[in-house]
Amino acid sequence: MAFERSCFLFFFFLAIGLASSSPNHISYDALNAHMLGGRGLLEKFYVKNDCPVEFEKEDLSPLIGTCKGPYYNPLVCCNGFTQIACKYAELINNVENGCSNGLFYVLNKQGGYPNNLFAQICKGDKEGLPCDKAKNNKGRH
Repeated sequence: MAFERSCFLFFFFLAIGLASSSPNHISYDALNAHMLGGRGLLEKFYVKNDCPVEFEKEDLSPLIGTCKGPYYNPLVCCNGFTQIACKYAELINNVENGCSNGLFYVLNKQGGYPNNLFAQICKGDKEGLPCDKAKNNKGRH
């Protein structure tokens, strides 16, 4: 009886956890996951990750080609960020696999963005950044 109750509770909380994570959003945990420590720690996480995506080989031009400093326009930058990140929302939202660290490492390296930029300027709803509003502006360069 105790075993059955334990199994029920395990699957109940597992279902609750899976239902609360939405691949239609980039979670705030994922946006802030890369802020675990200094640059050396970030590189360590990047090198030792289990992420199946090699972000350095991905097309980052929707963001890097449009989001320029010193003033980072939130509309332009957040749209470019969601165009890239929403393709991998499920992977990025899993902060244990290193995908969010890998993405931010490559974005910071190739785009020279300040730490935590997208967490500061991109605002969504209670679940995170909505992916259904990401616009594809490939023809507008």
